[in-house]
Amino acid sequence: MLPPVLLLLLPFPAPPSVDGHPLYLHLPPSTLQALSAQGTKALQAAQRSAQWAVNRVAMEIQHRLHECRGCANHTAPCPGPARPRPQPQQPAAPGPCGERRPSPVNVTRAHGRIVGGSAAPPGAWPWLVRLQLGGQPLCGGVLVAASWVLTAAHCFAGAQNELLWTVTLAEEPRGEQAEEVPVNRILPHPKFDPRTFHNDLALVQLWTPVSWAGAVRPVCLPQGPREPPAGTACAIAGWGALFEDGPEAEAVREARVPLLSADTCRRALGSELHPSSMLCAGYLAGGIDSCQGDSGGPLTCSEPGPRPREVLYGVTSWGDGCGEPGKPGVYTRVAVFKDWLQEQMSGSRAAGARFPKRTPEPREEASGCPGLETLQQKLATLQGAHAWILQVPSEHLAMDFHEVLADLGSKTLSGLFRAWVRAGLGDRHVVFGGLVGLEPATMARSLPRLLVQALHAFRSAALAEAAGPQMGARQSGGPERKGHHPLSPQIPSARGP
Repeated sequence: MLPPVLLLLLPFPAPPSVDGHPLYLHLPPSTLQALSAQGTKALQAAQRSAQWAVNRVAMEIQHRLHECRGCANHTAPCPGPARPRPQPQQPAAPGPCGERRPSPVNVTRAHGRIVGGSAAPPGAWPWLVRLQLGGQPLCGGVLVAASWVLTAAHCFAGAQNELLWTVTLAEEPRGEQAEEVPVNRILPHPKFDPRTFHNDLALVQLWTPVSWAGAVRPVCLPQGPREPPAGTACAIAGWGALFEDGPEAEAVREARVPLLSADTCRRALGSELHPSSMLCAGYLAGGIDSCQGDSGGPLTCSEPGPRPREVLYGVTSWGDGCGEPGKPGVYTRVAVFKDWLQEQMSGSRAAGARFPKRTPEPREEASGCPGLETLQQKLATLQGAHAWILQVPSEHLAMDFHEVLADLGSKTLSGLFRAWVRAGLGDRHVVFGGLVGLEPATMARSLPRLLVQALHAFRSAALAEAAGPQMGARQSGGPERKGHHPLSPQIPSARGP
């Protein structure tokens, strides 16, 4: 999964203490080197995404100029009012949704673990995708249309910048390298509650629609509010942890779990279950379940017929442990969000809608090329927002973690520790707070968020620096407040799935 980190992380000594009070722990140089290598990859991914976004708008400007020239020469129709050109939602018919390559799926034996599943043949789940944050895998997702992926909203908590995310499409049956696509927009459900995971659903729009020529195809969405009855054996799949707080799987794993009734779910999970937006599935005896890293992945049930197809009834959301007896996994109910999904994917909001619309001014029309000024402003906004990364020469694009200091008395329920981080990018140095794991598995789980926090810190420092000395970020080595460690900002605790 993350071999540089896992191989270089050495066992830590017993936490030092004074009179029983935990102290701080500096991560060893080998771990800092591994973090720096992964951070550099995250910087490179962010720069590629920023360049992609800028180049796309530049191409739109060229297209608009070409249209206007054709209009002036009477060789092409004149363009209409300024508006972003919508992306094609279905460039070609994908064929029947929900059809997959046949493969035996483990039903009862708890070995190998998704938790408790078996390795899926390449291409067995053609709608399963992987969401990557700063180049690091973080969540699963489900392809539901040519330009749309459905996943869990909690995957984007604190990291909703589209330029930091990419989507890797389904594995090819013959083992060919999967295609990686940049993200255009992230649309969490407006009523998602990060404390309760109520309405834990998000749509991700891709920059370019996928081609149905290969193995990739969409899953079927429910056609109505009805769901299969309790006891129906449905499928889960993903790259998640092999056991709670364990390493993630190197390849897709799959298993079958039965749907459970609402009463059974309530008795097992209590008040944390919100039946209006959640369903649960699994064995009350435990042993087979989804786990960390499977978030956003599919719970599909087979629809019988001459050509059976898989219908998406759940999106992996949360669980109390992984495969624990009496604690089934919880999934967001897709059927109850059918209208919201159709509204978002219907094209009612154009591809560039994350930029505020601007009422055209009279001089824009007088320029002879309607819409050109709006596109130019959009380009300038993008270039300004990402100047901090676009202006760094690629050969100098390297992140250097100088120090990570973990507070050994701040362990969270998810096994992570509050930490203070000092990092550098060229001659720019930043200090920020985050959460880190002190074991290989928990470190791997905390790494993507840590890298995104580093990217945000560098961006904020660059913007503050551009705004003037009075707004500049504090550099390492500057004045410290008496009685405080130089790396001691207050860090809010975070809840994981």
